[in-house]
Amino acid sequence: MAPRRFAPLVVACTATFLLLAYATVATVAIPAIAADLHTDFAALQWVVDLYTLALAALLVVCGAVGDAFGLRRVFLAGFALFTVSSLACGLAPGVRELIAFRGAQGVGGAAMFATTLPLIRASYQGRDQHRAFAVWGAVAGLAAAVGNVCGGLLAEALGWRWIFLLAVPAGAAGLVLAVVFLPRDPGRGAGRMDVPGSVLLSAGIAALVVGALLFGEHGAGAGPGLAAVVAAVAMLAFVAYERRTPDPVIDPALFRHPGFLAVVSVAFGYYLAAFGPLTVMSSWFQDGAGLDAADTSLLLALQPAVFFVVSATCGAVLQRVALWIPLGAGTALCAVGCAGFALLGVSYGPVALVPSLLLTGIGAGMVSPVLLSAAMRDADPGRAGTAAAVANTARQVGLALGTAVCGGLFVGLRAPGRREYTAAVGEAGAVAAVVALVAAVSAVVLLRRADRAGWAGRTGGMADGVRPACSRAGAGEP
Repeated sequence: MAPRRFAPLVVACTATFLLLAYATVATVAIPAIAADLHTDFAALQWVVDLYTLALAALLVVCGAVGDAFGLRRVFLAGFALFTVSSLACGLAPGVRELIAFRGAQGVGGAAMFATTLPLIRASYQGRDQHRAFAVWGAVAGLAAAVGNVCGGLLAEALGWRWIFLLAVPAGAAGLVLAVVFLPRDPGRGAGRMDVPGSVLLSAGIAALVVGALLFGEHGAGAGPGLAAVVAAVAMLAFVAYERRTPDPVIDPALFRHPGFLAVVSVAFGYYLAAFGPLTVMSSWFQDGAGLDAADTSLLLALQPAVFFVVSATCGAVLQRVALWIPLGAGTALCAVGCAGFALLGVSYGPVALVPSLLLTGIGAGMVSPVLLSAAMRDADPGRAGTAAAVANTARQVGLALGTAVCGGLFVGLRAPGRREYTAAVGEAGAVAAVVALVAAVSAVVLLRRADRAGWAGRTGGMADGVRPACSRAGAGEP
């Protein structure tokens, strides 16, 4: 890959690194922000949660907007909004302004996240494309480690405002590179948008994520219940409307591909299992094992470190094998890692959870470089942004639900001792393991079925208009 050819990948990785790191970078700095802005923890939770909410609720809509009006245009607008919002967060005079600017930062992040992978797909072909997706997956894993570890260090060394201000020069440099080097949109749609469908979908996902966040913080109650009802009504209305509209925000044909169904299942399951229980592990390391915050951060960093190594060294190879191998085996490893929480019943010490961190890191490192390129394989080029956004949304919802369900098992845990902590951590691991195992099995079944459909298609037995989902897994183009 010639040096000039690296530029689109550098742009995509810079955007991905920033938007994923800033999903968690403020978490450890919450106490410093609270002291400076003279506010309480409850209000500051929305500094973290509103970003997550915007990212999850708007990914598919931003992907659809990109498909309709141009992926490059939406990416540049999102990058600009993210950079300006980062500056505004760093200069925010009060907590209300900070929360509002974090919401705007999340909107910009959603626009970048929804369009980054289709732009990589448009910029590279063949082996270069495989390498580009592998590098992107490794950078995505590294961003999680940097966000968790560096937020507290920056807040302590420079002050919490510099957490956001340091994103400004990086964002500005990335934006300039994007303007110069990103390819023009080759086949933009007609500019039509399914506005009612977009509103219903965003409302449904937002209600689901809000309900999950409320459940994770307060347990079962009226708030999560009401949010679940709103989410169900909005999603049912969305499905009913999409079946009648000529220009749906999500092409229903995508869900007729078993390969795409497998990708969505894996996206939800592996993200829930690999990253949903991290808050539980963090709480146990500090409260159950008696570690301080620095030691806890270093232990938790084992997972993204392994993620990065696996993605960086194996990602390009995994792009060229049958999809069921990395997606099925990687998600199954995440399930085994979560089942390993049961080791606390044998050895009640921090080392007991290290195998779980390593296994989930390996599993996630196998899945991540392949997942989103696989999501776009079955999509029409004009729908690539939406397909990638659906898979990314499944990941974000899996993370939100995983964090909520696993954290909810700790709500109301009073005066916990070894027995109570062992039971709660084990239950969280068991729930995550079951979800990941179901996702892994369904992925293998669906992807093997797609392989057979692809073979039938090559021998004349496949229905007209249906592309093989996985038969081109080793080909030069997705």
